[in-house]
Amino acid sequence: MELKDVLADWLDDDVAAFRLGVFLGVFPRDQKFSGVKRMFWMDGYPLGDMLLEILDRMARAGVLLKNEDDVQYKWNPAPIEL
Repeated sequence: MELKDVLADWLDDDVAAFRLGVFLGVFPRDQKFSGVKRMFWMDGYPLGDMLLEILDRMARAGVLLKNEDDVQYKWNPAPIEL
């Protein structure tokens, strides 16, 4: 499965960061979100901060779309200019 499939629909930032982490191999594929969600809600938790920053950078690059109001992300279906 590709990352564009993992992030195909709008996801809250914590869930999107978790799914990115699973995709990257940071978390095992059988890891439940409920077991790690606190790391995305605590300021200064390095792993959670890193994954959220990656999402933000991907949105700034145009790879992802970001819904600022609901703090959600999804894959940008439009091709980006390289």
